Amino acid sequence: MADVRKDLEALKIAMQTEEEGQQLFKTASANTKNSFVKSIFDRLAKDELLHMDLIKKFYAQLEHSGSWKELSPQDRDYRSAKQEMKTIFSSALEKAKAGNLNVSESDVEVYRRAVQFEKDGADLYDRLYNETDDKLAKKFYLFLREMEKEHMNLLDNTLQYLDNPNNWYLLEEGWTLDD
Repeated sequence: MADVRKDLEALKIAMQTEEEGQQLFKTASANTKNSFVKSIFDRLAKDELLHMDLIKKFYAQLEHSGSWKELSPQDRDYRSAKQEMKTIFSSALEKAKAGNLNVSESDVEVYRRAVQFEKDGADLYDRLYNETDDKLAKKFYLFLREMEKEHMNLLDNTLQYLDNPNNWYLLEEGWTLDD
């Protein structure tokens, strides 16, 4: 039973971490005047809620049964931000072409903090993975780590876009804003 208590404590830390991320993104969204930046942070805040719900589900299962469960196809069918982000980037295209992105330095700084936050989350799940011997727990922590890495990559990609939209379109889409 000691291992279950340790696993439950680990999941509590994971839930707290996801809640902190959700608060970070909500606050960032509320504080920006840029609609593009706001859209990105709103989407990420939603994702953090999805992460929390998944962790709560696994916590309840572990608390009730004393054992980990397999990730179900529904659990794995996590709806990531990828598709919605394509839409957000597309809608920002006209503003970028007109040179009207108007991104503040505080927006960029929040992005940098958010990238570090997601990196720290991925590191947490790596640590939890290494601390458990349970195969199902390992699978769960790997799944959570991949979600954090997806966010980290998205935030990094967005920073590149905010820094130089023309170069971003050239690298990501194969064309420039002048095309």
